[in-house]
Amino acid sequence: MKLGTNLVCFVPGREGAYRTHEEAARLCREAGFEYVDCHVNFTESPEYLKIARDLRSAYDRAGVRVHQIHMPLFRFRKEEDSVALFRANAPRAMECAAILGAEFAVVHADEYRIKSPDEWDAAKVFEITADYMAPVVELGRKYGVLPAVENLYEDHLNVPENCRSRFSGETEEIIALADAFSGGMGICWDFGHGQVAAGEKMPDELRKVGKRLVTTHIHDNHSGRDLHLPPFFGKVEWEKVMPYLGSIGYDGPLSLELLRSSFPDGLVRETLRFLYADLKVLAGMVRKQ
Repeated sequence: MKLGTNLVCFVPGREGAYRTHEEAARLCREAGFEYVDCHVNFTESPEYLKIARDLRSAYDRAGVRVHQIHMPLFRFRKEEDSVALFRANAPRAMECAAILGAEFAVVHADEYRIKSPDEWDAAKVFEITADYMAPVVELGRKYGVLPAVENLYEDHLNVPENCRSRFSGETEEIIALADAFSGGMGICWDFGHGQVAAGEKMPDELRKVGKRLVTTHIHDNHSGRDLHLPPFFGKVEWEKVMPYLGSIGYDGPLSLELLRSSFPDGLVRETLRFLYADLKVLAGMVRKQ
């Protein structure tokens, strides 16, 4: 089973200092990680191909492999058309994923913004979302990178708390989107988002996903807030959700997705070793089945 982490978490240092991606990758590799999630939004740069090639070379030198990327996000850039930005940048991101050697491209399916409660029309939102996702699936087939739609949670952006604003806040929505592309799209289960959305009922939501699950985002929280804490630092019931992965024969990545932090040099190695051991415990829960 591939154990990975979002390397960008370990790029910032203390007091404004930054490590290079190669330095951060070497630290990850020293701790045991062979795989990293490249969560870098560089597609708006005209030099995006060069950036991707340079990153691939840096990761190769450090001895790590990119198992997945995270597609760029635009929903929160309120002053711009997020769907248009996605259409412009998603093809570039898929091209970069191929250069980096990624197997999966994790994608949010919430770029269509609802500006008022009256705008929510489930069928319309699904149609628009499937339309802007179709080129991503086509490029995935071309480059050999499988898009994986991520489960989110309802955040009520720009609408009252009793109204919907975000596609993919319900498990049935990501299932319908993945199924619409006949094997051209899988599902990335984000355990932190699942905890916010479903709490102790998360195993029930995972069962709905079943064999569509191809990759993961591993992090923890205290139910109501998306905190991106390490496993066992919050309320996710790992002893219940991990065995389910084993029961469906899941052998994809367990990939940490923590918040960017500014670890001092004296702590970063210890922290990474702990996180790798933390993830190995989860992997053991999967393999027991």
